[in-house]
Amino acid sequence: MNARPPGTGARAAGSRAARRLVACLAAAAVIAACEPSAPPGFSGTPPPSVPAAATGSAATGPTPPDGPLAGEPVVTVDGGGVSIAGLGSGVSPAFALPAGEATMTVSVCASTQVAPFVTLYDADDNKLGLVVEPVYQMRNLAGGEYYVDVSTNPACAWAIEIQPA
Repeated sequence: MNARPPGTGARAAGSRAARRLVACLAAAAVIAACEPSAPPGFSGTPPPSVPAAATGSAATGPTPPDGPLAGEPVVTVDGGGVSIAGLGSGVSPAFALPAGEATMTVSVCASTQVAPFVTLYDADDNKLGLVVEPVYQMRNLAGGEYYVDVSTNPACAWAIEIQPA
């Protein structure tokens, strides 16, 4: 007799495939729910190409600070540009940006050559975007107060430059 053990036929294979599909769809729904949500109108993307001269160096971006305090980012406003520097993870003080567009350039950690994760928030604590690219183009800014939350390893000295268009 050619008897198969239970659960090994075509029907069982289809059932396994259906369970996998349901699990994948559930995982996709969870990931989609965790995506940053921005107020209507805001968008941001890495620009198509950035000349090396625009960022100081294509590999490193702006020069990291010489001696920041861990967990206490410092914001400096010079003209319309905003510089934020820190060591390890931390939340910056608020800074003002005009309505419109701006380019955010994030330095990489010297020890790992990895850019920190930067989350941009507005003054109402709305998450506008998660930045993991060295250069990020922000569009449709409403203008007003903003701050960043930076996540990285404790030894990472980083710098962020934001230049309104």
